[in-house]
Amino acid sequence: MTRTPQHLIRTRMERRLAALEEAEFRVPVTFSIVGVQKGATSTVYRMLSRHRRIASGPEKEMRHFIDEKQDWNAPDLSTYLRPARHPRQRVAGDATPEYVFWPHSLERMAAYDASMPIIASFRDPIERAFSQWSMERSRDADFPDLPITIEEWAEATLPAEIPEGLSPYEYRRRSLFIRGLYGQQLERGYRSFPREQWLSLDFREVTGKPEETLDRLTDHLGLPRFKVYPEALHRNQTPTVNTGASPTVEHIEALVRLFADDLQLFAELSGVDVRPWPTARAAAGELEDRKSTRLNSSH
Repeated sequence: MTRTPQHLIRTRMERRLAALEEAEFRVPVTFSIVGVQKGATSTVYRMLSRHRRIASGPEKEMRHFIDEKQDWNAPDLSTYLRPARHPRQRVAGDATPEYVFWPHSLERMAAYDASMPIIASFRDPIERAFSQWSMERSRDADFPDLPITIEEWAEATLPAEIPEGLSPYEYRRRSLFIRGLYGQQLERGYRSFPREQWLSLDFREVTGKPEETLDRLTDHLGLPRFKVYPEALHRNQTPTVNTGASPTVEHIEALVRLFADDLQLFAELSGVDVRPWPTARAAAGELEDRKSTRLNSSH
């Protein structure tokens, strides 16, 4: 039987609920890793989960604040908890990379706990989109070719609501490019959580300097630093070979124009140095060889 993404989501949730039932200690969620998908959020969560003070569990993405079936005037928080192995574990995290772009998710989170530390790991937006496309295509052979997604789904404005006529599932599938509008996401996110509660990471730092990243993470959460650093495991790497038409140079250039202004806004808001990112370099005219605009879709 084919295991669809929705089936996997249900299975992971059932495992977490079963673990909660069996646990002697339960910890409410106290911090959130809000994004971005294909930006090493799994790596961040797995490394942090090795900390002796952090309660984790079998389900990385709790997906609580994107549940459109909840009554958000009186949400059910009875299972928004992590199972703990001992009472010293009083910190717990939710790592759902859709939170940062999903309409109203951060507002809902602030209503739950306005003091919550927020963590986000960002990646070159075109690389990120291509990586998500590769993941979707590997799951569904009928997922549209990359050029079609660029022509039909590349929007320059982050939606304030799920567009009329789209289910949450379809909105999620069409989100390849709006997920890369990081400046607009932070601008909206800072209205729910002030900037000092955010830790914005660069994908390259997470994968290239994991120990330094862990120090920043534990400092941000007010936890003791690791004495022995856990291994940085990159288990969710995306297939790099897929069938279907490749985007043209014109497609890539259209995406560079789409993201150029938003990347400047993101850099100003986050403090992340985006200058080495291929999209920023292309927007600055630094990639003179048009073929060099090809971006990596791994991880």
